[in-house]
Amino acid sequence: MGLFSKTPKPNPKITVEGIGIAFDREHGWWEFTYRGAKFCSFDPALTLPTKAELDSILDTLESLKPEMRTRLQKGLSGWGASKLDDGESCCVDVQDFATERTFTVSWSGGESWGDLGVDFTIKDHAIIDESWG
Repeated sequence: MGLFSKTPKPNPKITVEGIGIAFDREHGWWEFTYRGAKFCSFDPALTLPTKAELDSILDTLESLKPEMRTRLQKGLSGWGASKLDDGESCCVDVQDFATERTFTVSWSGGESWGDLGVDFTIKDHAIIDESWG
């Protein structure tokens, strides 16, 4: 740290019903973890789903995981050496959940994936959109 450098401000954080929610200033999103799953929202104002809604989202995610993995495997087969299960992670975006009852599961970060990622938009326990990029 230089002579005139400022100490970076910590990211704001609140805790609601035992869930620690932080706002990442650098990236401009809200993030929290619930039952081991990462959640985020890119809206400036976060509308936090209830615990029952978060449980329902995670139950839906678990039931759709085999279908998502099949789609991931199929999509990655067209990208040369890219493969499933090489370090990818997923994050659940709840930005539109309060207004549209949808959430998006973003898969990315695989060692062989590079900058490639895929988003699955889910509503009423079904995948309604798939976006690769």
